[in-house]
Amino acid sequence: MAVKENIDYIKNEISSQEQFLENAIKGERFFRRNKKIFIAITIIIIIAIIGYGISNYIEESTKSETNKAYISLINDPNDSSAKEILIAKNPSLYALFVIKTADLNSTALIDEAIALDIDPLLKEVLQNLKGHKSSKILSNYNALIDGYELLKDDKIDAAKSEFAKIPLNSPLQPIAKNLEHYQGK
Repeated sequence: MAVKENIDYIKNEISSQEQFLENAIKGERFFRRNKKIFIAITIIIIIAIIGYGISNYIEESTKSETNKAYISLINDPNDSSAKEILIAKNPSLYALFVIKTADLNSTALIDEAIALDIDPLLKEVLQNLKGHKSSKILSNYNALIDGYELLKDDKIDAAKSEFAKIPLNSPLQPIAKNLEHYQGK
């Protein structure tokens, strides 16, 4: 009986080794048949990883360069090279610099910033600084400021009419209500 068990054991071992070799041969045939596809996919993945890395590096270097230019421009507003870098690489950041350093008597910088391709909200803020009343984004803010100025001058009815221009769903409505109750006192 022991010999029969040994023979069965050997048959099972040979059978499992045959299956292993058979699967290895099938896998090798599959790889050979699709070798070009696997190589192309690998190359595409490598190129995508390299491209992503280069893109991140360029973006970070641009941010770093514009931040340095912004700091340089804050320290020395007459630094023309920093100004040119900001205008070329991040015009919205230049517009923020103009808002920060706006001279209401000389609107040349404000006009220059408005002419750039910047965020629409920044354009509205710049136009508001220039004295143009906005009919879009900042109109509620303008009504609030005008109403406050009228309250300071003890023109309560005119201030209430300014506060009434602010829609009920505006985030400025609670401030307008508080100022209405305040009535310049």
